[in-house]
Amino acid sequence: MGLGPNEQRLLGQIERALRGSDPKLAAEFATFNRRNFHEAMPLRERLLHPPSRAVRFAPIAVAAFVLSMILISVTVLSRMGPAKENPAAACGIAWVQGCQAGGVSPHAARGVVDVGR
Repeated sequence: MGLGPNEQRLLGQIERALRGSDPKLAAEFATFNRRNFHEAMPLRERLLHPPSRAVRFAPIAVAAFVLSMILISVTVLSRMGPAKENPAAACGIAWVQGCQAGGVSPHAARGVVDVGR
């Protein structure tokens, strides 16, 4: 796996900065490269293949799925109203629309105005 042009340029800048800041270190790098250029890279230091598309985009897919499930749940729950047989039964749940127990909306205690539909 080769490096892109930006990475090559950045490595070149780092190499020039190291050579200029420490000539002894540059000489040691040159000696190391002369002695080891013919050897293969150790297996544990080799780069693996880049991750597949599925692996790279899995977190995005999971986040999109979770957000869509939340959106669907909120949409379905916001459409639910009290039971027609016993409208006061669901009034213990503050988010149920159209809920009035004893003529007083549970939302009134929280400062929410009940706009009757």
